[in-house]
Amino acid sequence: MKATTQRPQEARHPADDAQDDRWCMAVRLLGRVEKQLDEALQHGHGLPLSEYRALCVLSRPDSGPALRMGELADRIGLKDSTVTRLVGRLEARGLAERASAAGDGRAVAASITPAGRRCYAEATPTYRSALGDALEAAMTNVYLADLAAWVRTGESAVNGAPGPSGEA
Repeated sequence: MKATTQRPQEARHPADDAQDDRWCMAVRLLGRVEKQLDEALQHGHGLPLSEYRALCVLSRPDSGPALRMGELADRIGLKDSTVTRLVGRLEARGLAERASAAGDGRAVAASITPAGRRCYAEATPTYRSALGDALEAAMTNVYLADLAAWVRTGESAVNGAPGPSGEA
């Protein structure tokens, strides 16, 4: 049997150098903010950012009484296997629990416990404070200021420039 190597699919809209540079700046802002959020949550609550995000998603009304692991992974941007381990850590701390998903005994769903809700509520002011501080610091960087302004206000910092959704 001959192994075939797949060639990358031709991009219909390849990015140019400027777009790549802006994307790198966005990733840089994200990395900076994520680091500050994780440090604040770890220091103040012993809660890693990924676990905080899972509690956030599980506490939302649109998650229902339980959320399938795949859906949880999708909502927090992690792989299914990573979320399985993450929920295991939350379960060990009494912050979440796993059960068979409603309607499909083969699927596993996660739900937040009352202790998880309390932990999330206690950590949220720390998270929001750290996020505000990180975005404020990013406003002093000429390359990150517009993106940080958009996150803070929903509008572009560039005078008259349309925001990401196309409004002026």
